[in-house]
Amino acid sequence: RIAIPRLQYEAPVREGADAETLAYGPGHLPGTALPGEESGRKHAVIAIARDAGAEVATALVLGDLVDLRTPFGARTYRVVSRRILRAEDLRIEPTDQPTLSLVAPYPADSVGPAPLRLAIRAEPMPALAGPASSAIKSATRSTGQSLTLGDLSFSWALREGR
Repeated sequence: RIAIPRLQYEAPVREGADAETLAYGPGHLPGTALPGEESGRKHAVIAIARDAGAEVATALVLGDLVDLRTPFGARTYRVVSRRILRAEDLRIEPTDQPTLSLVAPYPADSVGPAPLRLAIRAEPMPALAGPASSAIKSATRSTGQSLTLGDLSFSWALREGR
């Protein structure tokens, strides 16, 4: 689950970043880390479709908190950067430190395929006692089809602005 307290937004995050998955809300990009996972992967990526949350991503500002709940527990991230770039210039790079990236079509209200992408980077907050947010109530993770990082459907969905 993802929650953005300042914007009073909360939604389940499904596994997958293809057009069908993103039609129902944010999707975790397979092949990237799950926040809190103990593995070599550190970079978690969540894709957000225009019709299912892109306006929320557009409203995020530096310093906003993003709460996530995964099977590994609750994590809170702080937004540290926002970039707008052409769809073909979007790259998902590995990181040495835990990082969360949110990717959405830009502008969120464009008609037809969105020409640009909004890439938001957030870093984990120090762990505090208690849950990350009362807005997150339960872990949600679908058991949809597994995709690889290089899967074209992810690129297609983001390039088409969905």
